[in-house]
Parts: sequence; C-alpha cells; structure tokens
Amino acid sequence: MIVKRILIVESDRCAAAEIAELLGGLPAELYFAGSRSEAVELSLRARFSLCLISHGLSDGSGLPLLREVFGPAEKTQGVLLSRQPDLWVIQQALEAGYSAVLGKPPDTAQLAEVLRGLFGDASDCVESPPAPRISQPAGPADLPELSEIASLSNSDIRQRLSNEELIGIIRAVEYPFAGKERLEYFDRDTLERVVCLVRRWSQQRLERLRQERLERVQVDQEGRLAGVANGDFTMQGLAAAG
Repeated sequence: MIVKRILIVESDRCAAAEIAELLGGLPAELYFAGSRSEAVELSLRARFSLCLISHGLSDGSGLPLLREVFGPAEKTQGVLLSRQPDLWVIQQALEAGYSAVLGKPPDTAQLAEVLRGLFGDASDCVESPPAPRISQPAGPADLPELSEIASLSNSDIRQRLSNEELIGIIRAVEYPFAGKERLEYFDRDTLERVVCLVRRWSQQRLERLRQERLERVQVDQEGRLAGVANGDFTMQGLAAAG
C-alpha cells in the first residue's frame, strides 16, 4: 500500500502541534517544516500528497511556496492556512494553485471535507477524534507530576529531555492526542511540538484546578458566615465562622 505523506509548513510550533493532533488518526506520514527553506529541503527528499502551508512564515510569505516548490507535475494538493482568509486572500491562493483556504486554527468540518478526497471515510476522524487513550506507566517514578510538565522550559524540551522522556510525558497525561500509540515513529521535532502542546494544556488544567479550589473555599466560608447570621452562636458555629 502506498503511504500518503502530508507536509505541514508552520513556523508556530504549538500551532503545528495542534494541526498534527487533528491529523493524527489519518493513515499518513506527517512531516513538518518551520520555514520556507525547510519546506524546500523536504521537497527534495520526498513527494507529498498534501501540503498545509501557513500564510505567514518566519522567513516570508507562504502563499507562493506551493507553486515555487511543487509544480503541476508533482500533483501535490495545497491548502493555505490564514488568520484572515478574506476574499482577496482566497483569490490569490486559488491563482497560486491552492485547492482551499482555511482559517487558523482550521475548522474541523472544513478540514475533513478537504481531506475526504484523499482519504475517503478515514477523514471523519478529524471531525470525531478518537477517545483519549490513557497509557498506564510502568511505575510511579515514570509518571511526571502535572506541575512538573507545566514548568518545563524550552531548553528542557529541546535539549535536556531524551526522546523516550518526551514520549513518556505525552503518554502520562490525559490529553487526547490521537497518535499516542505511534509516538516511537515520530521524529524529534514532532515530539518537541507535541510536548509544547501538552505543557500548555497542563498549565491550563492546573489553573482550572486552582480556581475550583478557590471557589470551594469561598462557598464554604459563605456557608459558615450564613450560619452565624442565622443565629448559630454555639461554640462550633463561632469557631467555623472565625
């Protein structure tokens, strides 16, 4: 069976990881380029069925990239990702050979429709991602605390942690990443992007837990004060209010 390849050209590492999450259930190999130059280099080494190209890249506009790198003979389908997909951008993209223009982040229903021509019913996984897979760690020492993941620095992710440790972090949390069972086949750059996404998710979850604790304390205190206001002047009531 011929394996389809998808190239994601995106300078924002977290945005690229979000797109990878959406595409994780497809029967395809995902490749990443963080710039125009990296996309050109990858195009010399592999053929791609689909390219998702960000309108704005760190080294210039992504709009002309499809025509410059993949000519008509390549038969590579291109999708432009733009934060402002207005009529002018859409017209330019169609003239440049793109088959579709999607917003950033892309609408899942629109993305699934674009993918259906290449992957058929398999594209439905974009609209209805698989249920979260929670991997059981080998032991307590292998499970990083949520606060530890949230406090990871960029240098930790890119330099200190090994590939195995990055995979362990991704599998240790309940984050619904569809490609958890295939992490050993991901390249280093992809693992780093996914861990960046998991780190942000961990920070947000810790903040939600903190807010929930504060709300519970506030409700508890209000209940105690209400008891005193209603005449509960027993030692227990006064102690609870104070």
